[in-house]
Amino acid sequence: MNKHSLNIYIGNHGKPDGVEDHITMIRALMEKRNISVKVSSSFDPQAINLIIDEFTNYLENHRLIKFRKSNPDAKIVFFLTEFIGKKWGVESFNHFGSIFNASIIRLFDIVLRYTRDDIGELELKHWLQFIPYAPLFILHFTYYIVTWSIAKLIGKNKRRLISGFFSTYQRVIYFHMRYLGMKARLHNADAVITAHENIIDGLKGSKNLGDKAFHYFGVIYPELDIQAVLDKVMKNKELYMEITGSVTSYRQKWIRRINQQLLSLGLQNSFGYCYALPFSDLSIELTKKERGAYSLHPPQSSTWPFSSPTRIFRALAVDHNLPILTRRFNQNPIEEVCYLFKDRHSIIELCEMYTDRDRLKKFLSPKIETYNAVAIARNDLLVEKIRNLID
Repeated sequence: MNKHSLNIYIGNHGKPDGVEDHITMIRALMEKRNISVKVSSSFDPQAINLIIDEFTNYLENHRLIKFRKSNPDAKIVFFLTEFIGKKWGVESFNHFGSIFNASIIRLFDIVLRYTRDDIGELELKHWLQFIPYAPLFILHFTYYIVTWSIAKLIGKNKRRLISGFFSTYQRVIYFHMRYLGMKARLHNADAVITAHENIIDGLKGSKNLGDKAFHYFGVIYPELDIQAVLDKVMKNKELYMEITGSVTSYRQKWIRRINQQLLSLGLQNSFGYCYALPFSDLSIELTKKERGAYSLHPPQSSTWPFSSPTRIFRALAVDHNLPILTRRFNQNPIEEVCYLFKDRHSIIELCEMYTDRDRLKKFLSPKIETYNAVAIARNDLLVEKIRNLID
């Protein structure tokens, strides 16, 4: 077995588009440490197989099961990227929502386990767990029927009842399916690494699943090429703040707040309005206007508990804009590289930084150097654990 070979397995993702940032980050830091990296849709029994979390595909889950049975000595490492949230007594990926969301998760916990044999067996306890949530689900579904009917009567709803309901809660159901798949397959992993410090917290009660314990190797930190960042950041960019990803109601509030402050300062003709670029429309929007010099990174909601280090890395290393935070979670050292938005005076400072490149570099350079020192030291320890996995 070649301990200097890492196989990033992407068969479970279908195509690398959704995980390209993770692949770029992992490849760069591994090859820097003399570990060859390949990206493949096939498992390799002679390499360390790194699987980026996505266990919703029935065929892929059985493919992993078959590979593990046929190659018991092969090494598998899971890279986990989603947060396990527990709220209202219900646990799932990214579950920070309402009690009604909890009731939907409880129902589909039964449905998914009943219809599939790759994400955990359906047991009596799952039916019993749903009983306290059944009245809440009925109440919520009744409310949905009433609002759907009213919208239908006045001609503002073209969706069918059931398909509309599934569409509304598609993300909730999808993330629970992904959560169940991960938990069911976790015993197939020899080790786990994560994209965030807080991801492992949800697995503390799962240190030994099935007949095999897994090892937690720690967090992987994106390392920044300081010269590349300083050379490219904000080059050929328009002066405005963009928001990428899910444009939630909370993020819409931030868009309105920024734009109101621009108006109050009379800067709307020189500092463009804050602009939303949803991932689904990104390629279309790019044909309409240049990307923004700044990227605004508010959390998805006022109660969202975690930072987004990978999104910050993408802003600096891929999109080449300066990330702006609306708050610091103090969870990942890369947060310190960002600009912290405080009030309308921040807009003035950002405007000046856009026209004064030396000022921009003086702001960024020491922050990147400090961050890289921490990231490199921690990654050295993590990579050493990966090397030792097969010794």
